[in-house]
Amino acid sequence: MLKVPMRFHDPSSSIPGNLPRCSPPYVRGRHRCYILNQIAFIRQVIYFPNAFYCLLMATPNGHRRYLRALSPDATLEPSRKRIMRRIDLHLSIVAALILCSLSTAFGVQPREDVIDVLHYEIEAAVDPEESMLKATTVVTMKMLAPSRSVVLEMNGSLAISKVLDEENEPLEFIQDRIDRLDVRVDLGRTVEAGKELKLTFEYAGALTTPEGGPIADKRLAYIGPEGSYLFYAARWFPFHKYASDLATYEIRLTAPQGLTLAGYSESAVTAKPAKDGRVMYTLVSQTPVLPGSLAVANYLTEKLLSPSGYTLEFFVKPGDEGHISRFSQPISKMLEIYSARFGPYAFGPRLQIVEIDDESLDYYSAPGTLFIAPRIFTEQIPLDISRLAREVAYQWWGQAVALKSFDDAWLSQGLAQYSSLLYRQETSSATEFEQALRETMERALTFESVASIARAPAELYDLSPSYISIVYYKGAFVFQMLRNLIGEDKFLTLLRTYYHTYKGKNASIADFEALASQIAGRSLRTFFGQWVDSTGVPEFRVEYLILRTRDEKFKVRGTLKQNFDIFDMPVDLLVRTKDETKKITVHLKGTEAPFEVLTESMPLEVIVDPDNKILHISESIRLNVIVRRGIEHRKNREYPEAEREFRAAIELDPLNSWAHYNLGLLYFEQRNYQRALDAFNDAINGNRRPSWVVVWSHIYRGNCWDALDQRERAVAEYKKAIELGDNYNNAQQVAQQYLSKPFRPER
Repeated sequence: MLKVPMRFHDPSSSIPGNLPRCSPPYVRGRHRCYILNQIAFIRQVIYFPNAFYCLLMATPNGHRRYLRALSPDATLEPSRKRIMRRIDLHLSIVAALILCSLSTAFGVQPREDVIDVLHYEIEAAVDPEESMLKATTVVTMKMLAPSRSVVLEMNGSLAISKVLDEENEPLEFIQDRIDRLDVRVDLGRTVEAGKELKLTFEYAGALTTPEGGPIADKRLAYIGPEGSYLFYAARWFPFHKYASDLATYEIRLTAPQGLTLAGYSESAVTAKPAKDGRVMYTLVSQTPVLPGSLAVANYLTEKLLSPSGYTLEFFVKPGDEGHISRFSQPISKMLEIYSARFGPYAFGPRLQIVEIDDESLDYYSAPGTLFIAPRIFTEQIPLDISRLAREVAYQWWGQAVALKSFDDAWLSQGLAQYSSLLYRQETSSATEFEQALRETMERALTFESVASIARAPAELYDLSPSYISIVYYKGAFVFQMLRNLIGEDKFLTLLRTYYHTYKGKNASIADFEALASQIAGRSLRTFFGQWVDSTGVPEFRVEYLILRTRDEKFKVRGTLKQNFDIFDMPVDLLVRTKDETKKITVHLKGTEAPFEVLTESMPLEVIVDPDNKILHISESIRLNVIVRRGIEHRKNREYPEAEREFRAAIELDPLNSWAHYNLGLLYFEQRNYQRALDAFNDAINGNRRPSWVVVWSHIYRGNCWDALDQRERAVAEYKKAIELGDNYNNAQQVAQQYLSKPFRPER
């Protein structure tokens, strides 16, 4: 499931590319701007009584006034400066008192949830030809604290025309469609805690672009003749507490005839005639979920029964039905593995897989539903099985078990990413799983120092490479370390107990830590404090002597060291000799610990953490992290920055096949085929680590020759790939495909 929290401008942010970030609730709002502008006006009058100025003032109802004085003299005498400092102090106090009073009067409670939404009743109509949505939503909520107002999030492209109370009396409201994208409703009275309240919202608007939604360049809601979709994250209905406020719902959607509706409903979706020859569809959930994700289009549908008893229902655009089989087998296997590992799938016997459009995200997960863009579904880009496994895992982590707040995103995104590793472990060889773990470690270290797992949701834009590195990949590796720390049986018991305990509820990182400590039989505060709450990873080193014993054996006596005082974990050491290898475990608490190993033959080297059980940095890992940064730049089409990173890695290790391979991909994307051929050739002639770069370098060299219309040379490369027999990431099928049909670059 995609987490897309609202972000608002934070001038102190040093992270490029952020969507604006949210300010504290008690210093938000148009009323706050009004008060501060009024105080600014007072300061202008006092500072510059003869000044010529023009001051723009915003009033609470949105009107603007221009105030002008007559003299251009704007100098300030030194004596007046001293007076002004005193006035500033008093004005600041006055501003603070007014803002606090305003917050209390208008019902804004700092750091306190005022409402809990219980139920949505939505009656909506879509007009694909006009790209219009018109809706009436009744929100039933419970007051958690006394308040005179409530605030709900709302898409900025949808204009609210009316808010009614339970007596159908109109209420005053302010909708911010530009900055905060919310609606603040004055209830007209203070409603006590524990009371239930119903508010009716009437609204309409065109949904054609990302404008008004939480992501600047991706649509999360769209109405159009080629197909329409509405995602929960788009805020197409007024809701509260993104990713955490579960609610029941009844949605009645009216659409033109001839279309098919896809969306989660506990009971069968009903369709009955509506006015003007249209059709009304009804979806119902009596179980609290994250509601409101659906699509309606001219779909072809196909149902497949998996061996484990789940029904996969595909909703695809005409002409794309031939791609269904590519997804049905892995998704079926994922449902089977996750149900066995974590507990039964929560949304009945059916999972819907729904094709949307390429203007949205690659994937979007919702209760019982997985939305997929055509570029993924129709093989325009290679299928990333690990990514698909993560998206399916959101049905457990994020949908069935919700978050207490988005600050707990690690429990959804990190655990879903880790679930994809478990899927790889079940379906791949031991070597491939080790490679996946190594890749996860490297991606975790790419931006590790930027923020901790716990702080990343508050400090980073959640589609940025740094956020993904920290929450997804470091988050996944931390789960793997926890598994190694407490043992396989206890770890699987932890996941099953966590799912069983919090299914249909909200969980926090603190809840998970408490449960983990309980199952482990000891406090895990040090572990969570280092790996979840803090940044930084150890860099291990060993200092040792080799001693000859009286009985002609060898003794390695030394000290294992690292750089963090709070470190407290067992660390494996591997001593390699000419004839044997010997592994011991050293419990390292603090910065150093002694060790001693007895061997039969002369020791050759001591390797720290040979199986990569602990997130750490080393020279070889550091080089791969440089390549990873280049990959992130390439994905964002920041080509000069990507080339700089790849060349930096090659300068450190000229035989690094992986760096040459990724440099080849960079040139290939830029259609610089000659330089791509050279880079892929360097990858083949390098250290060949990882081994799969060789087969894929031959495939891409074939693509380059095809793009240059030299078919014979392309065929030779595809045949070399097939002769290698390496089937990493389905390489053999891809090579056979290009052998029968030439690669043609798209313009």
